[in-house]
Amino acid sequence: MVSFGCEYKRRRWYVRYVGESNVAGPVPPALPVPLCRCGAQAEVKQSRHPKTAGRAFYVCKWTFDPLPAAPCDFFQWIDGPDKYDHRIRLFPYHSTELKPYHQFRRWVPPPPNPPRMTDEEKQEAACRRVRDPPMCKCGIPAKLMRPNLGDPPKFTPFFRCSLKTHVSILREY
Repeated sequence: MVSFGCEYKRRRWYVRYVGESNVAGPVPPALPVPLCRCGAQAEVKQSRHPKTAGRAFYVCKWTFDPLPAAPCDFFQWIDGPDKYDHRIRLFPYHSTELKPYHQFRRWVPPPPNPPRMTDEEKQEAACRRVRDPPMCKCGIPAKLMRPNLGDPPKFTPFFRCSLKTHVSILREY
């Protein structure tokens, strides 16, 4: 399929963008990587057109080379419209940079956040933290400090090493 996209001149060579006319282009399977009409293995590029931004496609590696007299204009989508997600940004954008297929990594959404804790769960977590305090770097359980428990409390409780002579022990060595 020939890529009829928008063109503009930049630094003495033409940069070609995939246009709306290629939205319904053929969608190949993930492997194998196709060969261009010129016989070279196709490379991966990413669309920057507003309606297809983020979709990846195969293109001839010589399309952006200023030296060949007649590039083959090979074009084929990698992903289908059903797999398209506008948040996908596979590569940093460079108008003439292409990527081999083995460097192509599909974006995978992160797992959903867990549900918010109820007040009972928060209370249980706080009690568990007081019962089983974290360990200090020296290997001794930390002690919960509650400074200035006035009304209203002015400071947040925090954990501190339970050794009162912790600093003096370090200075003796």
